[in-house]
Amino acid sequence: MFRNIAKSYQELIEYFVPCSLKGDREASNQARMFLISHTFGPILGNSVPLALYAFDPTPGWDILILSLSITSFWIFPFLLRAGARYDLLVIISVINLNFCILWSCYFNGGITSPTLAWLLIIPILSLFYIGGEKRLQVRLLSIFALSFVLFLVAYNVFNPPLNDIPDLAMQALGIVSTSAALAYVATMAIYYARIFDAGVELENEVQRRRKAMHELREAVAIADRAGLMKAEFLARMSHELRTPLNAVIGYSQILKEDALDVGGPQMEEDVDRIHDAGQYLLRLINMILDLSKIEAGRMQFDIKAHSISGLIQTAVSAARETIEKNNNTLHVHLDENVDDIETDATRMAQIIDAILQNAAIYTKNGNIDICCRLSVDAGGAEQYAIAIRDTGCGIAADRLPILFETLVDARDASSSKYGGTGMKLTVIKKLCVAMGGDILVESSPDKGSCFSIIMPKHHRNREGQHESTPVAA
Repeated sequence: MFRNIAKSYQELIEYFVPCSLKGDREASNQARMFLISHTFGPILGNSVPLALYAFDPTPGWDILILSLSITSFWIFPFLLRAGARYDLLVIISVINLNFCILWSCYFNGGITSPTLAWLLIIPILSLFYIGGEKRLQVRLLSIFALSFVLFLVAYNVFNPPLNDIPDLAMQALGIVSTSAALAYVATMAIYYARIFDAGVELENEVQRRRKAMHELREAVAIADRAGLMKAEFLARMSHELRTPLNAVIGYSQILKEDALDVGGPQMEEDVDRIHDAGQYLLRLINMILDLSKIEAGRMQFDIKAHSISGLIQTAVSAARETIEKNNNTLHVHLDENVDDIETDATRMAQIIDAILQNAAIYTKNGNIDICCRLSVDAGGAEQYAIAIRDTGCGIAADRLPILFETLVDARDASSSKYGGTGMKLTVIKKLCVAMGGDILVESSPDKGSCFSIIMPKHHRNREGQHESTPVAA
């Protein structure tokens, strides 16, 4: 039950904290201290006028004014919620608190009054309300000093009315007043201690997070260095492997010509296998080399103006044998406004050829359509969209999000019997991005796929200027 009451009280306090202060941790904590003292404080404070009313044989209007002044503290949470200035509310609250305490002392014994103990909480509240704000601290302490001076002057100039409360009742009043003041201060101190502990925990958590962030940065730096070393290693090894492989392919071509002259069908078939395996291995090494160059940021592009239709026709010519082998029909559609593009012709043809070869391999007795149109991107720059649509086997929906991210993808299987690595799609995706473009894909199983190559018409470097010379990715 007490836990539910405490939870409800905490929710009440949070309700009165204005949104303008919730973003500042220190300001919001001070506002909560202010609200606790102005919601819980009047309950304890009103124990004094109740005791006076009970102990005084002839209670007067001074007790009513004291009770009304103490009860008026309940107005402050609503004023804070309504948007009143926090520092102004603090000043008015401290003035009212001085009035309540000194008013009670004036009518009940002056500096010997049993309610004088409440005077000690004013500096404490000043610390709770405003923290280390020196300017406001000076104002509050000045108000306290001025109020006390005015009280002494009034007490000595104007004789207070005679108090007929018995001595025993006055002692009982002192016990009630002191107990209420101690309970009030203890409540505020406990909450302040909780705020302090929360601040220490928060600082420790910040230190732990900073340490974790530092360790993460070191780990990222190590990973980056390892990635660069890997890229350097792949680039070096790709060159080392390609040199003897070119010799293998060259000699296989010579042996193939000799087999044709000799007329041995078995020898010709064996040499074809050697030649096909060498060609596939060369393509694989070239892809590894391209991938390592892109990741290392050393890929060079020869940017010049080329006919987009000519680049498409070059890719179509390279893939025509595979297209016709699977009894596919190819259709090419170019918009009338399609003309030149500033790009690397070799890399652009490589991208188109890779997508077209995949469509030709995975489509049998179907249709392959190439559509090229000129459009405008969100920034107003012209771009080409080359859509290659097939009626092949399609791609499963769960593979689409990782189609260009993984190095193992059944969609990219090679036409040779050695299977595929899926590296081709990864490489051409990175090539497109490095050249300022992108590749998008849509697909449905058993219905076909559509790969869209998006490439800017005018190549721009990092400063936004046109390029016509080799540039690095």
